[in-house]
Amino acid sequence: MNFQTVDWIILAAYLGVTVFVGLWAKRYVENMEGYFVAGRRVKVALGSATLIATEIGIVTFMYLGEIGYVTGFSCFVLGIIGLIGFIVIGKTGFVVSALRRLRVMTIPEYYELRYGKGVRILGGIILFFAGVLNMGIFLRMDGIFLTETMGFDPDVLTIVMILMLVIVISYTVLGGMFSVIITDFMQFVVLSFGMLVATMFVLTHVSLNEMATAVTQQLGRDGVDPTTNPRFGWTFIVWMLIGSIGASALYQPIASKSFASENAEAGRKLFLVAGITLAGRYMIPMFWGIAALAMFGPHVDSTTAMPRLLGAVVPSGFLGLMIAGMLAASMSTYSAYMLAWSSVASRDIIAPLSKRVMSEKRTILMSRIISTAIGIFILVFGLWYELPATAFQYITITGAMYSAGAFGCVAFGLYWRKANLVGAYAALGLGAIAPLAFLVLSQLKDSLPQGMLFLIDINVSGFLSFFLAALGMWVGSMTTQRSHPPIILSPKE
Repeated sequence: MNFQTVDWIILAAYLGVTVFVGLWAKRYVENMEGYFVAGRRVKVALGSATLIATEIGIVTFMYLGEIGYVTGFSCFVLGIIGLIGFIVIGKTGFVVSALRRLRVMTIPEYYELRYGKGVRILGGIILFFAGVLNMGIFLRMDGIFLTETMGFDPDVLTIVMILMLVIVISYTVLGGMFSVIITDFMQFVVLSFGMLVATMFVLTHVSLNEMATAVTQQLGRDGVDPTTNPRFGWTFIVWMLIGSIGASALYQPIASKSFASENAEAGRKLFLVAGITLAGRYMIPMFWGIAALAMFGPHVDSTTAMPRLLGAVVPSGFLGLMIAGMLAASMSTYSAYMLAWSSVASRDIIAPLSKRVMSEKRTILMSRIISTAIGIFILVFGLWYELPATAFQYITITGAMYSAGAFGCVAFGLYWRKANLVGAYAALGLGAIAPLAFLVLSQLKDSLPQGMLFLIDINVSGFLSFFLAALGMWVGSMTTQRSHPPIILSPKE
């Protein structure tokens, strides 16, 4: 076992403090706005830290490390694309500033204001379904990371997953966004230190020259040129450029941090500050994956290569510190995502369908129940589901299932006066079709006819999702202007 007594002490102390602080924050939850968006009191510095913490967890390290291992330096393009997306939003306030002025708590809440209750319910269902599916592999990937780095037998994977789940649910369910933001800040500090420590020890065991040699010998040009790498290419790059702006601005766990800011200007600046560090945050775990390729060669399981490297090179004491940082990052992601999806289910699906008005107390209770149910689902799903591609590709395609339609509805709704109800329905439906087809058909790929194989090309499916959503909004709106005149909104602040 890699983990020694000192590592256990460090880890137990950190987890104990985290849970205590998260539960202590419960006292600040006075009403629904306090639970879901922290009373809209979050300033730029704290908001930026919590946004960064939300955006990178163990699952992020895992899928970025895996993509680094299998694609080499060419995957660095992902960090650059992500940087561009956040900077564009941070500089222009694209979408996020207008939504913050409207004082919505969820993306589907905007749908009702602009298009009606039916669109809100449909959008909420798609968002919840896609979001929970997106989160479905988190627990398994985190469990694999911990068992590999800590030196556990793979048989204890289920136990590790259950323990992680209990810890996160305990403070997220009770304290809401206050708990999430306060613990996120702690986790941001620990995570930053853990990443620095891990990188230093990786470099003492694997030199940059060894990494370059491994990439050149094993991957050739594909290891440095994303346009020729079969996992990327120009279709992928264009899709990612569109998605990095659309998904970043409209993905509920991220957007909720902007909604919790003290004003629209602060909400915009969160993205700018977080974007400045994004390329580095993406490239560090990719760098670890490349180091794993240099150390182990190309014949190790791509999922376990990076955590196995860290378990081998980081010494006892520092290993406990690094694991605490990684768990910190993971808890930030889990807590933000659980709160986001439960808020959508309770506020945008159950409440609109309810025959009587749900009180704030009942809405919060419903959100807590749903958060717990989400936790149980991702435990079962993570143990059962076999990924159709790399973890990174699964994350991006399930994200596109919602974000493509949301981009069509929100961006067109805010900046195109002719966007209407019919266009919104078309955008949501068509945006989800290609990703859903990929997830289903990839499980049946051996029986697909030749003419349908393009549907299980993840890059084609991702690009099509945004193209079809935009097309659906434009055609649907333009052909029904008289029968369904658009609703024009005025900001509240």
